[in-house]
Amino acid sequence: MRNKDFAYTLSSDLFRLKKLRSVFVGLILMFVIIFLTYAVCWIGMNLATRMDVTEDTPGEDGIVVDENGMPLFSQQDKDAMTALFDNLNRESLMGSGAVASIEFFVMIIVCIFVGKDFSNGTVRLMVSRGTSRVHAFFSKWVSAAILVTIYSVFALVMSGILFSFKPTPFTGRDFGILMRCFSLEWLVNISTMSIFMMIAFLCRSSGSSLGMSIGFYVVLDIVLSVIATVLQISGGNMDWLMFLPLQQMTIASSSATLGTTELCAVIIMPFVYIAASIGIGLATFLKRDIK
Repeated sequence: MRNKDFAYTLSSDLFRLKKLRSVFVGLILMFVIIFLTYAVCWIGMNLATRMDVTEDTPGEDGIVVDENGMPLFSQQDKDAMTALFDNLNRESLMGSGAVASIEFFVMIIVCIFVGKDFSNGTVRLMVSRGTSRVHAFFSKWVSAAILVTIYSVFALVMSGILFSFKPTPFTGRDFGILMRCFSLEWLVNISTMSIFMMIAFLCRSSGSSLGMSIGFYVVLDIVLSVIATVLQISGGNMDWLMFLPLQQMTIASSSATLGTTELCAVIIMPFVYIAASIGIGLATFLKRDIK
């Protein structure tokens, strides 16, 4: 019976989540962002292909100019620019979850979804009818995790389709790296979703949870940027920054070979943040009265 209760609760949450317009707006905006990213690659590739090159010897400054003093490009410059946009095209595929800004859209949807259910009395009604608070909490968490999975697959499929328009060499090893990046990006997005789910259960309203989540997102980014700049100037160790919340996506979306520290940051830390967020959010939900 308990399993059936959870199934009914999850089904109800998924139905309400599906009715949110923001879910589909997020899909549209994700596609626009991905398309614009690849459009930059296509334009850059076309410009590099049409670039006129010169056989003249560069001057002392390493630059070849025409009779009007305008710089000319060598074959080496053309090859370097072509390689740059080829790499950008490939990295956009590897980092599809990061390019699509899934964590930002999920943040907004989770805050609206949870806050709205508290504000309109849906959560209070469910609990008053005998639904376990544990089931109610995990039902929303699983619903949001399903949304993250759908968004992640959507971003990967759209990126794959757009990548095929201007394909670059892609081997079996590259496919393995792609699957690694996709899995790590999904795990990182589940981690950030859990943090925003915790904030939503702490605030219990769409407006306040959105405000706190966006504030946390922006302030953390600014503070860490300042810290990283100071450490870079002073020559300090910056490795510990990757272990902080919301800092794992850059590593997860990288196609480079990951070291031990990076693997710990991108595999272990997401699980730590998931467990901590669920623990705090659930403990708060169990102890506080629902108004």
